[in-house]
Amino acid sequence: MALDNRFPPLGCGRTVNRIWLEMYLPPDPHTRTCPDCRTARKNMEDLYAATDALRDHDLRHPGLRPPHGLKEAVLHVALAQARRGIRLPLAETLRGSVEINDVALAGVVREAARDLGGVRARRCLIDQVPGADSGLLIHLRTAVAPGVDIRRTMAFLRLRIRDAVEASVGIVPHTVHLTVEDLYDD
Repeated sequence: MALDNRFPPLGCGRTVNRIWLEMYLPPDPHTRTCPDCRTARKNMEDLYAATDALRDHDLRHPGLRPPHGLKEAVLHVALAQARRGIRLPLAETLRGSVEINDVALAGVVREAARDLGGVRARRCLIDQVPGADSGLLIHLRTAVAPGVDIRRTMAFLRLRIRDAVEASVGIVPHTVHLTVEDLYDD
């Protein structure tokens, strides 16, 4: 059964659907070395084992087959759980670490762009700065309306994003990359 691919791909570009469909196989070389794929696969191992056991049990007892639609509902929840996002560490305290989900932080970034006239936020990727102990790397793809001064508007948007993230999580992003990839005309 194929899963709907309504969720964005993992950081490496692979989909959660592909990882789920390959759960019965040993991990390929990419999956063994990719932290995103390893995490997604590990998060789905218990669910895969449970569904495999139930499938085998149901084959032996046809009267116990699940009602129509139950499998799809369970798979939808599993996919949503697997794609909750990547947790990014924000700080270490005496009581433990403070983390934020990249999907939640992307919402903060999109909100900063939403109120800016002539700009529409598109895909937002957030990661840590490679090799740094702390620091967020934000890349937002946008579309702008015709006639917008792209240079000034993107400079202003970069400041808005930095302010919004700092106000939300208390950390100033290390880098905010903005890409204008399209013009829109209402």
